[in-house]
Amino acid sequence: MTYKRLVMVLAGLGSAGLAFTISAVAQAHDDDRPPTQAEIDFAAGASDLMSNTVIAALVQEIGETTPQNAAQGSLSIGLVFNDRNRDMRLVGTLQPLSRNDIPQDRFERDALTAAMTGQAKTAVEQIDDHWYYRRSIPLSNFVPQCAMCHPNFAGLSSSAWVGMVALRLPIK
Repeated sequence: MTYKRLVMVLAGLGSAGLAFTISAVAQAHDDDRPPTQAEIDFAAGASDLMSNTVIAALVQEIGETTPQNAAQGSLSIGLVFNDRNRDMRLVGTLQPLSRNDIPQDRFERDALTAAMTGQAKTAVEQIDDHWYYRRSIPLSNFVPQCAMCHPNFAGLSSSAWVGMVALRLPIK
């Protein structure tokens, strides 16, 4: 291959790569547009399924918790609600807490305030160039087993609101 032909091939490949990059950047900027109602509805439906799964996991864990295995149950459910997971979190201000359990943004602060009165919240928000459907599920001290892992719940009524599950589902 001659030097001239090699230069032309490399220039063509470079141009194609530049065009591809420009196209990808332009397409990424399309994500700035607000989601359509159909996209929001899809995320809300996925949120319903995720809510059922998360609550089922909590109820299952609570149903299997005994005074003898409460520490193991606490570890188990703590791994389900892993502090690195930004899309599914337990949020509250009652002990015991990890740093990740306190509200992390305005939606979580407002949703926790509402959850402490038994009210759920939803929102569609753009976070770091991505759109999300957000939802809170209020949690109460609904069974005596709660106090096995949360001793400070022992004096609370079974209808006392203690925190929430925060869900975040990507849209698009």
